[in-house]
Amino acid sequence: MIRPNLAAILPLALGLAALVATLAQCGAEPAAAATKQDPQQAATPPPDRIRLLLSGAMLGRLEPCGCASGQLGGLARRMQHVGEQAGYDLLLEGGELVDGDTALDALKLLTAAQVLFAMQRKYDALGIGRRDLRLPSGDYRAFLAGAPVVASDLVCAAPDWPAQPFVAKDVRGIAVRIGSLLLDRQPTDAAAGITHLPPAEGWQRALAGATPDTRRILLAHGDDAAIRQLIPTLSPPPDLVVGVDSAYAEPTAAPSRVGNVPLVFTGSRGRVLLDCWLHRGPDGGQVACELVPLPASRTVPGGGGDPQVKDVILAHRHDVQAQGLLTQLAERRPTASGASYVGTSTCAACHPTAMAAWEKSKHAHAWQTLVDAEKDAKRYGWPVTAYPDCVSCHVVGYGERSGFRSAADTPHLTDVGCERCHGPGSEHVAAGGQKPLGLLGGAQGSQLCTQCHDYEQSPTFVYGDKWTAIRHGREAHQQPKK
Repeated sequence: MIRPNLAAILPLALGLAALVATLAQCGAEPAAAATKQDPQQAATPPPDRIRLLLSGAMLGRLEPCGCASGQLGGLARRMQHVGEQAGYDLLLEGGELVDGDTALDALKLLTAAQVLFAMQRKYDALGIGRRDLRLPSGDYRAFLAGAPVVASDLVCAAPDWPAQPFVAKDVRGIAVRIGSLLLDRQPTDAAAGITHLPPAEGWQRALAGATPDTRRILLAHGDDAAIRQLIPTLSPPPDLVVGVDSAYAEPTAAPSRVGNVPLVFTGSRGRVLLDCWLHRGPDGGQVACELVPLPASRTVPGGGGDPQVKDVILAHRHDVQAQGLLTQLAERRPTASGASYVGTSTCAACHPTAMAAWEKSKHAHAWQTLVDAEKDAKRYGWPVTAYPDCVSCHVVGYGERSGFRSAADTPHLTDVGCERCHGPGSEHVAAGGQKPLGLLGGAQGSQLCTQCHDYEQSPTFVYGDKWTAIRHGREAHQQPKK
């Protein structure tokens, strides 16, 4: 059970900013915070304002991977924040809970649904995103059954269709309608028995029976440009549009306006949430926002996430191992070149200098770092060597035919070896090196590196600096003749 920390008292010597933060954590609404958040800078907050916590495009990131310190996000930290803050009127999750269509993504959806809709403080609405619909329909229908799912422009005759045209809420006597539009139309919708209505028609479904003084909130799934083009076509206008565009790594710190309609974007991966105050002024919706990064908690001794949520996520990780998803999801797709992986040791005979450089690098011990972390309860303490998301960046060719399957089946493909950057080498070897490899897919070196060393997993990664640790090239006898 989530236990709000309503009695926490923090030192006041840190000044006014710390005082405001402390009072907010206690569920209070201090005048200083109201002045800061109110767009009119009014001495008295508008009586109709409501407080929202917004997020979206979690993309399957139930928790940060743990590869680096200072990572943000995670459902455990999110729900701890909700419990400590205890002052939100509505919790809205835009959608795009997952990023793929595998059995692992289905388990992630189930886990996210447990956290968002089965805890003491439940979310009030969830939009359906395009990625969510890529899952087998039986999975998202079963796992989201009974949840406040909204899809205003999607109609399905299936009796177990989990979405409704709108979610209606009453906040201290203020009527609120929440709709959701999916701007990305796909022919697969019809094949799945889903009718995709025009956006304007979907918006009318969302507002059916609503009175003029109802506060209108729209969750809009699409890219930035498409959402901005949509807003002027909607009547009556929303009081707030919440854009769910995974291109936004972090939420917008302040709303923009399209006509008289405020627009915010949620960011992605659940790293930073958006705390918003909304009320209606003479010119439509008025919004003020504050970013809520989710680092490990410093307000609760030994904090770092809600314990109950941690237990749910730990059970998910063990379930992934028990179901053998690591091997199930291996070799799902062909390699881009059609060649096969041969393993790093095969490269050594012709590339001894490059091999020597590799053996001195951390890449040569990438698999062992997972093994060690799994044994260390202070770091992981859970079966990280069986979790596909983690394994993929510590081996060669996972997910591709002839690539890594498991440490037992394919020990020659553990660690981040030559073929992780240069691609499968069977044809190169068969041709005696006469068929060059280059870089995988013709990408720039920095592009390959950031597939794993991205802003979350390696926040201090600088390609120019790190390349020196693994610098190598052709052997002397392989250099082009002058």
